[in-house]
Amino acid sequence: MFKKLTARIRSMIFGRSQIVYAWIDYMKYAAGLGCFRGILSRVPLNMKESLLIVSGGGMNVTWAQLWTILSLSIRVRGYRGCVLTTRRQKGLNKYFRLLDLELVFSDDMMADVPAALPEGLARSVAGATTFDNIKMLFYKEMPIGQIALSSYSRNYGTGVIDVNDPGVLQAVRDMFLLIYRASLVAERVYDSFGVKHLFFTEVFMEEYGAFYYTALARDLNIIRFAGTVRDDAFIFQHLTKDNDRTHHASLSPATWERVRPLPFTTKMDAALKQNFLDRYGDKWHRSKRNSPNTRIMLVEEARKLLDVREGRKIAVIYSHILYDTIFFFGTDLFNDYAQWLVETVRAACQNPAVDWFVKVHPSNLWRGELDTLLGGKYEEERLLHKVFNILPAHVRIIHPDTRINPYTWFQLADYGITVRGTAGLEMAALGKTVITAGTGRYEGNGFTTDPRDRETYLGLLRNIQNVPTLSADQEGWAKRYAHAIFVLKPFTLTSVRPSLRTGISKVRASDDLIYTGTKFQVKGAGLPPDLQKLSEWMLRKQDYDLLSEGDGL
Repeated sequence: MFKKLTARIRSMIFGRSQIVYAWIDYMKYAAGLGCFRGILSRVPLNMKESLLIVSGGGMNVTWAQLWTILSLSIRVRGYRGCVLTTRRQKGLNKYFRLLDLELVFSDDMMADVPAALPEGLARSVAGATTFDNIKMLFYKEMPIGQIALSSYSRNYGTGVIDVNDPGVLQAVRDMFLLIYRASLVAERVYDSFGVKHLFFTEVFMEEYGAFYYTALARDLNIIRFAGTVRDDAFIFQHLTKDNDRTHHASLSPATWERVRPLPFTTKMDAALKQNFLDRYGDKWHRSKRNSPNTRIMLVEEARKLLDVREGRKIAVIYSHILYDTIFFFGTDLFNDYAQWLVETVRAACQNPAVDWFVKVHPSNLWRGELDTLLGGKYEEERLLHKVFNILPAHVRIIHPDTRINPYTWFQLADYGITVRGTAGLEMAALGKTVITAGTGRYEGNGFTTDPRDRETYLGLLRNIQNVPTLSADQEGWAKRYAHAIFVLKPFTLTSVRPSLRTGISKVRASDDLIYTGTKFQVKGAGLPPDLQKLSEWMLRKQDYDLLSEGDGL
């Protein structure tokens, strides 16, 4: 009884302290908006066309802080500033109001749309009872089946979707209704507010997928934001029908054609090498959370630690988070990440000529789902144990808490296997052989092995020791691509300053790092340099990739 009472008191104290900390952070943010209010005071009022920030019902405080300030990049061009939110997002809404963004409550508008699927779609949904049939369902031009499955996967923290289970099938079908109704709300919002530009980060989940594909069908200016491992830099990407389903950390064909012919200078090489060390060192809070308590060590030391015999080659299978945004980025050889992992490991079991390591994704260390949804055990491990029970000695699972730093793993491995993970690009840039099982990232650019079907892919794994190593030209292309992705594409924001959230000593969750405005000299309706560059790029819809200034660019 005493222990329960003590735990309850501690919980109450913790809850109240979080409220106080959140208020302190809000006040800090508000105090740093002086210069931005000066810009806003020069923006015309009552514009008919607008920018819509798609915050929705579950966005992070970090994005509310950033988007509130970055909205000025478009609003200074004479566009009304609106944000899609819900009434229950009271904390976020306070941030949006600080720079007079107009709140559009999706929960209010949802109450006015039909609560049932239209007859034709209802028949299609009812008739789709297998995974493949559900996955292939479309509503107009929206891949509503894939969005529904992806939403279920994320919400339940699993990459295994057994639609033969009546409860799972019903949960997936419930997603169809939510997505359909959200598409009706999107149509109404776009018409009512004259939406021409949109800010997104999430584009393939629940209501976000509906708003994204409705905007895509209307050929609106879609700007997608993504975080990086750098605390001060973000990725900005335009999405259109031509590059839909393309990973944010990739290059459009036009950008690659511009980058590829550039001489790879010693300056670029040094910048890329330093970037590797920074991303896998202690420079940035966001990157440190992926590899805490690890050490960059010599390959010989790592091989000894792993007990790999001299002369044995090493293949590393880089597992994806099995339930995170499945289906959006390009197309896959397998149904999903879970099936890919099982079949890849099965092929590895059949090839004892090399030592295989299944590396569980490092973000498992800080993602909240491990304890809340997964019961404290990695889904990759649970899945492989269920299928294989005991793996052969030449195939081993490496948990995210390995003491060997990821940078050492890249140098240690001879082969990297992934669907489209970042590790594939990193290994190729280090001259290693990479085999992919999906599109939408860096495949097809001359430095990875990209089989077109499952049998070819699995055949390569069963004989991976015979796959050719990269040529000098291929390694050079990989380095150029990696330099563009890791050095040029992260755009540094100088008008906002990152800092630790009040009460936090180490970054784990996305909101543990917050942002406040900086002071700068306002001249006329001018923007600070970073927002000025964003403003110019944001209106160039066909300029898919925003790159920082670099060699020859």
